[in-house]
Amino acid sequence: MTIIYLYRSLAALGGVERIFIDKANYLAEHYGYHVYIITWEQGGHSIVYPLSPKVTHVDWGILFYRQYQYGLFKRMFMQWKMEKEFFKKLSNFVHTTQADIVIGASCEFTTMAGMDLLQRKTHTILETHSMRTSIEKNNPPAGNLLMRWAFKRRDKQLHQYIKHMSAFVTLTHNDAKDWSDITPQARIIPNMLHRYPAEISPDKKTQKRIITAGRLVEQKGYDLLLDAWSKVHQKHPEWILDIYGEGEDKTMLLEKRKNLALENSVLFHPPTLDIYQKYMDSDFYVMSSRFEGFGLVLAEAMSCGIPCVSFDCPHGPSDIIKDYEDGLLVEKENIKELADKICYLIENENVRIKMGHKARENVKRFLPENVMPQWKNLFESLTYSSK
Repeated sequence: MTIIYLYRSLAALGGVERIFIDKANYLAEHYGYHVYIITWEQGGHSIVYPLSPKVTHVDWGILFYRQYQYGLFKRMFMQWKMEKEFFKKLSNFVHTTQADIVIGASCEFTTMAGMDLLQRKTHTILETHSMRTSIEKNNPPAGNLLMRWAFKRRDKQLHQYIKHMSAFVTLTHNDAKDWSDITPQARIIPNMLHRYPAEISPDKKTQKRIITAGRLVEQKGYDLLLDAWSKVHQKHPEWILDIYGEGEDKTMLLEKRKNLALENSVLFHPPTLDIYQKYMDSDFYVMSSRFEGFGLVLAEAMSCGIPCVSFDCPHGPSDIIKDYEDGLLVEKENIKELADKICYLIENENVRIKMGHKARENVKRFLPENVMPQWKNLFESLTYSSK
């Protein structure tokens, strides 16, 4: 079977990029599929995560971002010109490789439009890593009728693309439910764990450290976490919160940390490839996101034997955490409850350890050998139905 993955660039040190590469590697290594990864804005940047020699990467060098250096009309022309080149290259590549399936790894319009043109030439699968409300354009500027029309037209086109796909894959049950009016047959396949540590310390001592990791952007809710931590710090000043990530909100968050007098108890760190060791050096994980596509960091932390405290935000945490069994769920954006449940785990070491052991066991359902057969079954159901 020949599979083509479409993704703009694999240069970023991000969770989606790692998951994407892990899946491609697994399909090639374990199932013997011919797997191609097509990017178009990789440029001279290397792929951050290891790519199997059995996976072929091709970059088309169509740099869509360059259109933004021009004025409106020339930008529109450049967009049209580059899209035309993209569609032609995609059609030719599918024909040359005789691809069985083309997968779009994001709800990006150029990707979806190109896949839409492949109808009857091959099977197409669109997978989403974001919740519906973060993909659609639901909030045009008040009173701007032109923008409201444009947003409505855009969403209508998005829905048409999704309906035309051979399959549409979401990460969680609630996200599939959100899309049910557009595509009632959405497949639900969760993300898989990148690693599952073979061993963890059976007699781990309290580190008095809590960890969180992600981009420093509004979605991740680190402003809410700092407000909660200011309450935790009053009761447990010896505990440390480690935040791993970079992003556009860093300056604001550093200023907020200063205003809350938390410089000594909240530490910001750059992203690290050794995040699993950081999990194991911590007592538990906290997630303060306003929304998530899945929240794989929760499963990663749990695989290291630590429980998680998380806002029950749409849509991932409730699919991963079993409340009061392997972690704690908190009402979305409830700062006081988040602080209270962080304090609960700090103050109850035996509960924390018991939850950590259960967490490590429960997340085995996200191991590659449990997740990837779901993709294999989907591929085979599409290709067999066309024979």
